[in-house]
Amino acid sequence: MAFTPKSTSTNSQTDIAFAQNGRSYLSLVQNGTNVKLAPRSDWSEMRNAEHFVQFYEADTFLLDSLSGFIGAGLGAGDACIVVATEVHRQGLEERLKDNGLDLAAVRARGKYISLDAGETLSKFMVNGSPDPQRFTEVIGELVTRAAKSGSHVRIFGEMVALLWMEGNAAAAIRLEELWNELQNNLPPFSLFCAYAMHGFNGEAYRAQFTEICGQHARVIPGESYTALASPDERLLAISLLQQKANSLEAEIAERKAVEERLRALEKRKDEFISMASHELKTPVTSLKGFTQVLHRRFKKRDDEESLRFLSIMDTQLNKLTRLINDLLDISKMQQGRLDYREDPFDLNALVQEVVENLQAGISTHQLLIVDRTEAQVVGDRDRVGQVLMNLLANAIKYSPKADTVIVRVSKDQQNAIVSVQDFGIGIDPAHHELIFGQFYQVTDAEEKTYPGLGVGLYISAEIIRRHAGRIWVESRKYHGSTFAFSLPLQEVKAPKESYCH
Repeated sequence: MAFTPKSTSTNSQTDIAFAQNGRSYLSLVQNGTNVKLAPRSDWSEMRNAEHFVQFYEADTFLLDSLSGFIGAGLGAGDACIVVATEVHRQGLEERLKDNGLDLAAVRARGKYISLDAGETLSKFMVNGSPDPQRFTEVIGELVTRAAKSGSHVRIFGEMVALLWMEGNAAAAIRLEELWNELQNNLPPFSLFCAYAMHGFNGEAYRAQFTEICGQHARVIPGESYTALASPDERLLAISLLQQKANSLEAEIAERKAVEERLRALEKRKDEFISMASHELKTPVTSLKGFTQVLHRRFKKRDDEESLRFLSIMDTQLNKLTRLINDLLDISKMQQGRLDYREDPFDLNALVQEVVENLQAGISTHQLLIVDRTEAQVVGDRDRVGQVLMNLLANAIKYSPKADTVIVRVSKDQQNAIVSVQDFGIGIDPAHHELIFGQFYQVTDAEEKTYPGLGVGLYISAEIIRRHAGRIWVESRKYHGSTFAFSLPLQEVKAPKESYCH
């Protein structure tokens, strides 16, 4: 049974297709005057030697269009080559058979050649790019062989779409160019390419989308346009799309302007923080020195009340010093100037040292190391100690009604793990990822009673990230929190074998 494609004509007047600046138009010849209408768009409008592209939103639309293109070709005695994914090849062949086409017969006569797109692509790809010579050998030979069995050759190629979906846009565009070069050197053939529209979502793809369209003599839009039957509907669709495009361009321009202003403000903020921190550090250091001098004098006089006041002053100066250092660290991190050492050290020994030093200055909580294990890591010992100190300080701060903080050191096959568990107010899971952000503070009623800038966990996360580690929290509201971080274990090099001669 011969395959007869459905007619796509919507009126009895004469439609004349012509090309201008790479775009298709239709002119309606009526009473001796040409009236431009919205273009009709489907494969049946293509000439016999054109390279055209079909964009689609759903596979069913592509397969319906493709079955018409291939089925009409086979019905006219053309040779047809399909280079597609297995799913699309199967869908196409089911539609061709449903329309009464004897695929086995046309395949036996060499007029229907079906190949896998991925396998065919692998035959001429070299270092992520199509090799021109191999492409000509593989595809050129295929087209030449098909041309011997038919007066004309129709090809559906999905290899460019595979490259695009793999993120290799440059290779996809280069392959389109090679197809065009092949058309200039071989007997005429029609080439049908197709891309899924969802592969071009986003303004970032505009230039590449335009370049791909420019590689084709004709461009067929997706089904939301081609399904429209009348010229009036198509003109309305074009007008709506133009309005949307203009609106989007205006929004994009405004967004870019806002982003530029935000970057400028961010830069000024970082510069201010850096300058203010440096300016504050000098007087604070001076005040620390004077408090030490006064402490010695009041101690000689046995002035207990003045010593108590000095102790309070010294505590507040220490808090201010830590805050200034945190702000300086953030400034250096933003500018990429925070230096890290890379030395091997015993993580268990560091944990012991930090816990003992902190315990000596507090009486409200007992810091217990309940699990220990030997864990040798590589990194900046002081910076990792800073992370642990921050986690311990937070555990004490946010568990005012408890009196114990538990510290554990463990390891798996690849990482050493340090965890700090408190029995305080806990953290809602909604905040677990956010609390490691810069200046982020939980807004629950309980947390508002604990002042802070929200920089400690951000700095800790950045330090651990720079050590190729991971930091996380496990917590529920009113059930305490466990903060943990992991660091890669130091690789142990196998001893060199010795031989006796």
